[in-house]
Amino acid sequence: MEILPGRDGTIWGEAGIGRVQYDVDSSSPSNQGMYPWITGWCGDIDILGNRRPVSYYREIVFGLRTAPYIAVQRPEHYSKKASLSNWSWSDSVSSWSWSGYESKPIKVEVYADAEEVELLVNGRSVGKAEAGEGQRFIAEFDTIYEAGEITAVAYVSGQETGRMTLHSASGAVMLTVEADRTEIAASDSDLAFVMISLKDEQGNLFNTMDRKVSVMIEGPGLIQGFGSANPATEENYFEKEHTTFDGKALAVVRPTDAGVITLTVTAEGCTPQSITINAQ
Repeated sequence: MEILPGRDGTIWGEAGIGRVQYDVDSSSPSNQGMYPWITGWCGDIDILGNRRPVSYYREIVFGLRTAPYIAVQRPEHYSKKASLSNWSWSDSVSSWSWSGYESKPIKVEVYADAEEVELLVNGRSVGKAEAGEGQRFIAEFDTIYEAGEITAVAYVSGQETGRMTLHSASGAVMLTVEADRTEIAASDSDLAFVMISLKDEQGNLFNTMDRKVSVMIEGPGLIQGFGSANPATEENYFEKEHTTFDGKALAVVRPTDAGVITLTVTAEGCTPQSITINAQ
């Protein structure tokens, strides 16, 4: 295990494990440095508690999901050679919101326990590819990004067995604030986790519109931690401002007494949003 000191004096274990690098010689000692990695980048769940694409892949492999799952490799790296470290997964996001990459090439992964998968972009077929155990349950497609929707359809013996669709985020960027619960015990051992997302009116995530987000708390509570799932950043979790990563950040609220706690979230170009948490 690698143990590295954080900028705030904390200790992080195995920082950088599972990282993906591009256009580098992975055997060169100069490319083994971790800075500014502060967490690992492997496993099924990120540091905010959100499932990563590999989690859905595993679900399919173990026969727990019949519908296919779409994961899109980040288009800014399309022409680069990926260097995967131990425990790495592809650098992919389950999103079809890639503003700024219109008409540019993009690679789509579809995980499916099916004989073949068909990919459609705005209703037009990109083609079909084999999937299932023989292909390690992964079908890959190279296509051109255009905003709208993308659909993967799985087939067995020519019959559809499931499908998944992703929609592009569009219009104004809106802050959404959701707490895992709005009533907690008035105890310093109880916490509320508040997910902060950048979405459109239909709830589609703007994963390429990241910006600094600020939080302010009123009432008998404090911010126990605030940050994103970015595994390589110089920002820490103890400030009241943090940049979203893939459109999300998380604030952890701890009560200091009984009463109503109000958390207000602001970001440039967005209408501020507030949420109340009752400490009883």
